[in-house]
Amino acid sequence: MLKINKKEEPEFFSKFKKKEKPKNWGDFDFRLKNELKEYMLENEQKIGKEKYCPYCELKILLENSQIEHLKPKDKFPELFSNYENFIVGCVDKKTCGQAKGNKWDRLFINPVMENPQEYFSYRLRTGEIIPKIDDGLEYKKAIKTIEILNLNERKLCDYRKVYINQIINISKDLKEEEKIGIIKYFDEFPTLKEFLIENIEILK
Repeated sequence: MLKINKKEEPEFFSKFKKKEKPKNWGDFDFRLKNELKEYMLENEQKIGKEKYCPYCELKILLENSQIEHLKPKDKFPELFSNYENFIVGCVDKKTCGQAKGNKWDRLFINPVMENPQEYFSYRLRTGEIIPKIDDGLEYKKAIKTIEILNLNERKLCDYRKVYINQIINISKDLKEEEKIGIIKYFDEFPTLKEFLIENIEILK
């Protein structure tokens, strides 16, 4: 999961709310939602030249993404237009926002309020995302968030495994700095990249 550094609410969105006084999410038209998505993707979810789903870290575009309410609008109707409650996520039917739906738990790691990298690590052999801490509140939060977002869905783990094995195969017998250069060349899974660089000695 990626940390989202929220910017100030865009002026066009503030003006629309002030003028139209929307009562629910349906009062925002497709054009405005698209403009809002584009703003968030460009200003909050872009790393280098790519934009990412904050949950699964797969690359997304304006056309294959959706606005996600971190706290579901069904359970928190007062937050339906709260900009701090928005991110842009992928539209995979088995993971992320689609898996989350209107589920909520106080243990869910909010990537706007917290840094997910403090909670998660990776199992290289399987491609699974796992808790960084073995017990306590941090462990419970990591487990609950993985469960709600289905972050260890089989296809997603396979994507991570392919990425990891690709790097291992290419960087075999290279010096440490050369291995880091290979990892930086790829643009998939930003926090997994950082994990591999931080643990470069495990890449045999």
